[in-house]
Amino acid sequence: MNALILAAGRGTRLGLDDGTPKCLVDVGGQPLIDRYLNALELLGVPVTVVVGHAAERIASHVNARALSPTLVPNARFSLGSVVSLATGLQALGVRSEGSDVLLLDGDVAFAPSLLSKLLHHQSPNALLVDVGTVFTDEQYMAGINHNRVVALRRGPVDGNETQGEWVGFAKLSASTVSEFRAAVEEQIASGATSGGYEDALAALLARIDFTAVPTDGEPWVEIDFAADLERARLLFANQGAQHP
Repeated sequence: MNALILAAGRGTRLGLDDGTPKCLVDVGGQPLIDRYLNALELLGVPVTVVVGHAAERIASHVNARALSPTLVPNARFSLGSVVSLATGLQALGVRSEGSDVLLLDGDVAFAPSLLSKLLHHQSPNALLVDVGTVFTDEQYMAGINHNRVVALRRGPVDGNETQGEWVGFAKLSASTVSEFRAAVEEQIASGATSGGYEDALAALLARIDFTAVPTDGEPWVEIDFAADLERARLLFANQGAQHP
């Protein structure tokens, strides 16, 4: 198992005037990236982080750790997360061909136990989902039928499926990683980079079973806007050193 964290974007909607990347904003008394790295270190999972905007600042921070992650630069980060994902998957393929992958968006404040829940779930392919969440703005929603994710889209799910917001964390088996990488590269070749990588992931659902792993009320916040950051700081105040 290898973890792949996508942390290359500018985070312009967050409105940080000093150019701080989202993964270095303080939440719960620590930079956001440390929440990931601490949890994954305790779980014994090697980490690769795709960086772009403010890559030097991120490198300076994480390289001071006793166990620092592998950093993979993406000079084309402005093209969207699908290019960052392709860059990261290519790097993992060179170093760890045939490995399962934990795919993690790098802008989420979360209870570390959620990573353990996803990692140790018996299903080889799984998405972490806040089941029962109602679509309000721009979330990626998962449609769930008998614990299987049958749809993933930005918007409410049609039909009678249970729905929930996808946290942005996924577990993929080695064989699924291979198919996913091909789908991502096909999306880039078609020029469809502005919509993110979620369309490539959604396309796999028709032929690969993904289990919905529920958050079960454990806290998490995707940080896109200043209000999200404020909510995360309130939710995780003085909780920086939780163990999974």
